[in-house]
Amino acid sequence: MNISNGLSVFRMILTIPVAYLLYIQDIPSAIILGILAGSTDFFDGYLARKFNQITDLGKILDPLADKFFIGVVGLTLVITDIMPLWFFLSIIIRDLMILIGGLYAKSKIKITLTSTFEGKITYTLILLVTFGLVIDNTYAYSYGIILAVAAMLYTLFQYLFIMVRELRNQKLR
Repeated sequence: MNISNGLSVFRMILTIPVAYLLYIQDIPSAIILGILAGSTDFFDGYLARKFNQITDLGKILDPLADKFFIGVVGLTLVITDIMPLWFFLSIIIRDLMILIGGLYAKSKIKITLTSTFEGKITYTLILLVTFGLVIDNTYAYSYGIILAVAAMLYTLFQYLFIMVRELRNQKLR
């Protein structure tokens, strides 16, 4: 366990109070805590690269923390009628498909597929749209959701392509 991995764990821990604050409609507190949780996503990767502390555990913990955060917060927003169910399900289904593909690749070729830059941008876009939904921004409903879904589809196919390429490369060795 290093600082970067600790930040990923901290993000998972912060997820519960953020969801609770959203549930009780304490939006200002939820936003402040949510920004703190979201900032750990930037800093865990930055510190891992800066101090050369990139680990297999970190490659798993960071995206797991992202998925846990958006999953729990998204579910809370669906329950409170802030996020459309179909948008939440598109996030969850995409993440499950990437997770299952990653586990399959790990079992077949013994490597941990890492997040891509586009995947990080997509996660950030999902967070921004989620923030927009929380503050009831009409652009988040009108355009943000569509843009986020397009980015999710793009990165889903990108991860699929990477996995297939790695599996093929392994067979050629």
